[in-house]
This record gives sequence, C-alpha cells and structure tokens, in this order.
Amino acid sequence: MGDKKKKADEEVAAADKRVVEDQDVDSGYAWVILTGCFIMYLFVVGSIKAYGVLYAEMLEYFNAGSGNTAWIGSICFLIMLGIGPFSNLLCRKYSFRIVTFIGGISLGLGYFLSGFVPRTEYMYLTFGLVSGVGYGLSFAPCSTIISFYFAKHRALANGITVSASGIGAVVFPFFYRFLIDTFSLPGTFWIMGAITSNVCVAACLFRQPKLLVKEKQRLQAAKKRKSDQKALLNGDTSKNKTGERDSKEQTSVGLNLRFSLFKNPLFTLYAVAFTLCMNGYGNNIILIPSHVRALGYDKLHVTLSVVIMGGCETVSRILFGWLADQEIVKRRTIFLFSMFISAIFAFIAPFFDSFIYMAIYAAIIGIFPGSFWSLMSVILIEVVGMEDFTAAFGLVSMCLAIGAGILTPIVGWLTDIYGSWHPAFYWTGCILLLSGLILLLEPLLKHFCMKPEPTAADLDMVDGTPIRRKPKRVPPIKEETGSLLDEDLDVSFTSNRISKIYRPYKPSSEPESPQRTSAPIVTDSEI
Repeated sequence: MGDKKKKADEEVAAADKRVVEDQDVDSGYAWVILTGCFIMYLFVVGSIKAYGVLYAEMLEYFNAGSGNTAWIGSICFLIMLGIGPFSNLLCRKYSFRIVTFIGGISLGLGYFLSGFVPRTEYMYLTFGLVSGVGYGLSFAPCSTIISFYFAKHRALANGITVSASGIGAVVFPFFYRFLIDTFSLPGTFWIMGAITSNVCVAACLFRQPKLLVKEKQRLQAAKKRKSDQKALLNGDTSKNKTGERDSKEQTSVGLNLRFSLFKNPLFTLYAVAFTLCMNGYGNNIILIPSHVRALGYDKLHVTLSVVIMGGCETVSRILFGWLADQEIVKRRTIFLFSMFISAIFAFIAPFFDSFIYMAIYAAIIGIFPGSFWSLMSVILIEVVGMEDFTAAFGLVSMCLAIGAGILTPIVGWLTDIYGSWHPAFYWTGCILLLSGLILLLEPLLKHFCMKPEPTAADLDMVDGTPIRRKPKRVPPIKEETGSLLDEDLDVSFTSNRISKIYRPYKPSSEPESPQRTSAPIVTDSEI
C-alpha cells in the first residue's frame, strides 16, 4: 500500500507540474488570485449566508406570508448553484475575468433594483433571478480558478478562500441590522447593491490559467487545420459550407457540459456524498437560530449562535486545508470523520434545552461539515484530474442545487407536522450519516466497477508505457493450398529475370498448368 500511495503521489505531482507549466504556482501572482477569490467569496457567499436577516425584515415589510417570502431566497439560491456548469463552461470558452465581472454587475443590479420593489412577486425577478444569476456567475468560477494556481498548497488555498464566507457570516448579520435600522429595507438594498459590485473589482485580478489558454489554442488550431483540409479536398466552392459546418461543430463543443463524467462511478459517488453533506450543513443554518429562538432565548442569543458557527467555520476551513496538504491523514478520512462527528451531535441535540449545548453544537457544525468546502475541490481533482475539473465542479454545483430543492424543504415540513424542531435534527443527522456511509463504498466501487490500475510489473521500465496484459490474438493460419500466393489474386509474372525463389510452387503430383502464370514453374527437384 505504501508503494502504491507513493506512486500515486508521484503521478499527481507530475500532472500538477504539467498543468502549471510556465505560470506562477504557489507563489507570485498566485497570491493575487487568492486575494481576488477571498474578496469575491466574502461578498458572494458571506452575503447569502446572512440572508436570514433580510428574510425576517421582508416578512414584516411586505406582509406577504412566510411561504411566499421564502421563495425569494430559494430561487436565488437554486440559480446560484444550478448554473454552475454553465458558468464554468463560459469561463473556459471566454475567461474567468469576463464571466465573474458580468456576475458582479448582475449581482449589484439585482440588489439595487430590489430597493424599488413594492410587492413580493417582483422580488422573485429582481433578487431571485437577477441577483441569483450574479451569484451563480461568480460562485462556481471563484471556487474553481484557485486550484489552477496552487499545487503544493492547493487545499490550504481553498481553505483560505472559503474561510471568507465564515467571516461574512459573522460580519454581514450585524451590518444588515445596522443598515436596516438606519436606512430602512429599500436603502439597505441600494447600499448593498453598491457594496456587492466590488465583485467586479475582484474579477479584474483574475488571469486565465495557462492550461485553459493552451487548451483553447489547441482546439482553435485543430479546427483551423480541419477546415483547411476540407477546403483543399472539396475545392474553393465548398469553403463557405465548410465554414458553416465548423461553426456548428464549435457550437456543439461549446455546449458540452461534460455529463459523461457521471459515467465515472467514483465521481458520481462523491457528487452524491457532497450533495448530502451540503444539505446536512445547510439545514443547520436554519435549524440553529430557529431552535434557539424556540427555546425562548432573545435575539442576541440567536445572533450569537450564528456568529459562533461562522467564526469556527472560518478558522477550521484554513486548518483543514493545511492538514489536507500535509497528507498526514487522507482527505477521504477527514471527510468521513467530519460526517460521523456532526451526525452524532445532531442526533443528541433534541435532548438538550440549554443555550450552552446549542453553542457547542453550532461550533461542531462550523468546524466539521462546514469545512467540506476546503476538501471538495482537491478531492475532485484527484478523481477527474485538472483538465476536467472545471466541468466536474460545475456538475457538482448543479447536484447541490437539485439536492437543496428536494431535501431542504423537508426540514420545514417536519416542523409543521410535529410542531417541533426535534424531528428536523434527526433528519439532518440521517443525511450527514448517509453522506459518510456512501463514501465507505469507495473501495467496493473501485474493485467491482472500475478497471484496476496497472502495477509496477505492468509498466515498461524504459518509458513507463503500460504493457498489454494479454497479447493480441493471432488469426488462425489458413490451410496451405499448394501456393504461396492467394488463389483469389490474379498475379502474373512477365519477367524471365524473376528468381526461382519467388516463383509459384506447384507440387509434382498435380499436372502443370503453364496458363495460370507466365513465369516458369518450380518443380520438386528444384527445391
């Protein structure tokens, strides 16, 4: 096992070396990219995590009912995660800078327009759709680009980036409260529109990763060669038609969201596990403050529970990223441990009615399932590689959106049915536990559903090329027909200078047939 792990690490290191060739990696401009990602994550994820404050204020301002008002945030959140594959696809086709810059404009515009809305239904369009698109065009690219600029410290860089959301979860609730008390709800939306537009500033720091630049140049060169070859073969008259066909091919390639990645059983396994983890973690964003409020504590204790969760999340994401880079413990093991610990605390939460336990529970959720974002990117790279990473992260983001739309409402339904938050804690514990149990199937999946990796004995010691496990099957030898030539071929020898060696052999038992060939016949005595 040690040799296998060492060899796998060497292969990953070699792949990283090829990916980051001729660009700043783990140093230089990579830290500028990290700064841009940190700022973007702070405004994008931090503001959406504090949405609960805006939700409570909109309930009172519009007086449209909790269900109708809840759809505003649900639409925004689903669009944010659901368009992840398209966001990363656009980043590959154009650039991370252009896509995230447009996302910043859409995000700020959605907040600004929401300040003029007189009814809840219009908020579905302004905040739900327009801001949701802005969130989506910023979130997935920001979570993806950082892995192209870090190899040795990739998990740590991801941990620092996603820790910004924890800072946002601590700062934005108080900031929202201050703005609402000072400028009212419409004024808060206008000011937040200007603040969230700083995503555009962070986007200007981005540079397109060298791997994606080379990939685009290679595709363009290949398409140009193909177009030129068709023009040469078909003549100048078909040049325009060839150009039209090539443009259609480019469009089909551009719309390829790489759903074929789901054919990789390991990728599908982790996509399901991440979806369950995200929903288990997301449930607690609603559960913790709501349960504290239900226990009879005031708004200060409710806010404090959210701050504890966000603060622990900020520190733990950096520490988990550093631990994953040290490779002292396998990243998969860290994820499993986090799921089981958080599930245990969720199951016993209904048995405690004190704020002290809820504070401890908020810290546990922030430390363990809240830190899975530090591991998600690096685990996906291990599964699919850097070349398919952008598509893989986008597909996982889409899975998170689908899971949120299906699983998250169950928390509210259980509370409405039983009149208590206790069943919701049990449901959350089951989701987190199932996420860990699914990951335990990885060894069985590799054994039964995936081709075994070549061992050292299967590799050529000269160039590392795998040797075929089974030789090619040799076609059966046909029964000799008495001639070295195939009887179906009509071959005639017209030159008398042909050596006897190359003349057709004719057994002496059969009568000679000079008409069959113009060359002299070789007899038994001449052999």
